[in-house]
Amino acid sequence: MPFAYSLLLHRTAYLFCLLLPFGLVGAVGLVTPLVAAVVAYTFFGLDALGDELEEPFGLSANDLPIDALARIVEIDLSDAMGVAPPPPLEPPSCLDFVLR
Repeated sequence: MPFAYSLLLHRTAYLFCLLLPFGLVGAVGLVTPLVAAVVAYTFFGLDALGDELEEPFGLSANDLPIDALARIVEIDLSDAMGVAPPPPLEPPSCLDFVLR
């Protein structure tokens, strides 16, 4: 997602959560801080979830294991074709986007 859209979503969520108690005070009275806190927690949790799921093909812990899935397909295809399985994979030479 472009940075400008992400920034707009963040600021809109903050503004909504900042102004929400003023809109709720007439309807829920003394429970307004609790309701506003639950809504804010939900909004910011969904925002963090969206940030985490934004790039599913990266190298972090929550990304899809594309290399492992491709390896399984490669081994299954070599078995089906009757050829020797490919050699084991080497660990990546760059972790955390730092070349070593």
